[in-house]
Amino acid sequence: MDSSSPYSRLFTINEANALLPIVRPTIERILEIIRRLRTKSEIVIRAEQIDPETPNLMRRLQQNDEIAALIKQINDAVNEIQQHGCVCKGVEQGLLDFPCLLGEEIVFLCWQYGESEIAYWHRIEDGFAGRRPLLDPTVAGSSGSGALH
Repeated sequence: MDSSSPYSRLFTINEANALLPIVRPTIERILEIIRRLRTKSEIVIRAEQIDPETPNLMRRLQQNDEIAALIKQINDAVNEIQQHGCVCKGVEQGLLDFPCLLGEEIVFLCWQYGESEIAYWHRIEDGFAGRRPLLDPTVAGSSGSGALH
């Protein structure tokens, strides 16, 4: 791998798919913590009559010990996932990206919670909105040399 790459690891499709059973339970845990965080935040906002539009809402909510602990649990779980070399892009949506080499370009293999396997990829700058199926015929272009490694 190019030593200038900002990613600790580049994945093949098979390596990314093999990691899903390991990271999926952590994503499930994150989603459950987020549900609890939303519920607790709503309770605190109502109980303390905090305006949800206040610019310092997050700082005020984090003064609550339970909310602070839930946020820490989410951050710890995200770090746990990222230790495997993948990137959490949208914890609330259960989005993970796996850096991958396409020709000489680093792209992301893209997985969202609920999908059975890696079936999409996107260029880094295109983000989730630019997701393409792995077998997208435009990947190869006219030379037919596009291959995800």
